[in-house]
Amino acid sequence: MVINLGQNSWILILLTLLEILLILVPAFISSKVEQTSIRQEILEMGFDEKFQSYRDLSFKIFIGLLFGLAFYLFGGYINYFFKIILVENLFGSEFVEQAQEGTISTEPIDPDLLQILIILILNVFIVATCEEAFFRGFILNKLQDKVSNWVAILFSAICFSFYHVPPFLVPITTILTFFGYYFVFGIILGYIFKYLNASLLPGIIAHALFNGLLIIF
Repeated sequence: MVINLGQNSWILILLTLLEILLILVPAFISSKVEQTSIRQEILEMGFDEKFQSYRDLSFKIFIGLLFGLAFYLFGGYINYFFKIILVENLFGSEFVEQAQEGTISTEPIDPDLLQILIILILNVFIVATCEEAFFRGFILNKLQDKVSNWVAILFSAICFSFYHVPPFLVPITTILTFFGYYFVFGIILGYIFKYLNASLLPGIIAHALFNGLLIIF
């Protein structure tokens, strides 16, 4: 059975606001462990970035827009590859049907115009920012001095995937079917973050544009 969080749009809005905890909770815990301030931990997630020039800023905005559009245009093909070409061929169509029935849907049902605008704004500004700050700015940053870049990127992508298909909330069929879809996005976003001088901006823009386009279209 699909877990539909969009049956009540106001509840969906409140749940979306809880994504702020992706920044506040790890910042609080890390501040206690490392004996620093919460503010400092939040800044170190990537919010203290200083751009070298307008050209640097423009380039990172362009990269974010480019990848956000690419995610939207090619995301369906990535999903098709994992869901149909891999999973369905390996386990059968009934397996995929069970997987789809176990998904968590955040699509609002019969929202009014105000609710649509609020959901759009929250997905663009809150969801994208908080998820990038946690999965890239926090997890990837904390790992970069302990493991290789690619191990850090892969681990953050795994965490990103499990966040969207959480064990104990969705069946194993759903995890196996949709994990790869989010994993690919997680790797790309991690790569963008790591190889653009740990900049959150391109990933936030890409993530926000992708979310916004999904809601609008």
